[in-house]
Amino acid sequence: MRRAFTLIELLIALAIGTFVVAALYGLFRVQLKQFVYQDLQMEMHQNVRLALDILSRTGRTAGLGTTGRVAGALGVGGSEANNLPTVISYDGTGPGGSDAITIVSQDANLIMFADPDALRDCSDATVEFDLERPGNADKVGEIAANEFLLCSDLSNPQQTRSMMWVTQSAGDATTGSITVTDGTTSYGDFADYCPVGENMPTAMQCSRADVITFYIDADESDGIGSGSAEHPVLMMDLDFESPDDDDVPVVDNVEDLQVEYCFFGTDCSSTDSAGWVNTVDSYADTDNANDPDDLTMMRFTIVVRSAREDLNHSFAGARLAVGNNIPATDTDHYYRQVLASEVTVRNMRVLSWL
Repeated sequence: MRRAFTLIELLIALAIGTFVVAALYGLFRVQLKQFVYQDLQMEMHQNVRLALDILSRTGRTAGLGTTGRVAGALGVGGSEANNLPTVISYDGTGPGGSDAITIVSQDANLIMFADPDALRDCSDATVEFDLERPGNADKVGEIAANEFLLCSDLSNPQQTRSMMWVTQSAGDATTGSITVTDGTTSYGDFADYCPVGENMPTAMQCSRADVITFYIDADESDGIGSGSAEHPVLMMDLDFESPDDDDVPVVDNVEDLQVEYCFFGTDCSSTDSAGWVNTVDSYADTDNANDPDDLTMMRFTIVVRSAREDLNHSFAGARLAVGNNIPATDTDHYYRQVLASEVTVRNMRVLSWL
């Protein structure tokens, strides 16, 4: 005679089954949480490396093809002392104050040389290029309207000059000419640098000017950019204007950018050395320790955070203290990574030290 299961046996089997299912579910949750954690860590690692790579590469080009300062477009005031430095610092203030930086250089892929036989007055609105030099014609044709044209004086090492104009039309590859804004009537510092009646240099190295600003967008209220408090973004501005709709998002979830600077004659041998400062003197040539002409190194420090918070909110974190930015007082459940890179700024002093 076959007997059925008793109620006690059924309860024992049910308890064992429940225990096994619960154990498997717990193991699944642990594995899921670990998988998500590893995925977030990998994403943060990629973001911080990408952001630092872009900043470091751009930082190394600072001042390429210049004398450390540029007269003309973007310069201010009516004196040579107000020329645009090729590195401009913006030190963030207050809690959560990320830094920003503007870097000026020539486009290394479009280096071309002005026609040495074309004698030009400083008030001329046309720059002519030597079409007998290989590649000059094609490079002139690459210049578009409303770009920056940056030229440096190669003719007189004792009076080096760098000048920048806004192009009024695309470059003409047939004639080798580019029409620009007349510097003496449009830019006060240019008129002091190169007054009416004086000739522009006969030997000039020119190229499209890259004027790149990096900043953190974490404000959704302005309607500009893709950044928000929950989704901060490293942005790139290519026209030296206030943040606008044509700025380019570079890397997501970059919470903080801190930039520090080291100048000639100071000790920056360690990360906490007093030689590292938070600003570069802008425009006025004050000839002190923070003079942009004496800039030797820059240090970029990036803080990235995870795309989303910890699944169970069991992890507690806060924005970190980096550079001169103070730590956040409120905690959240985001993971964070920090990475720093130091770059040597060589280009901006090559001509000015001749």
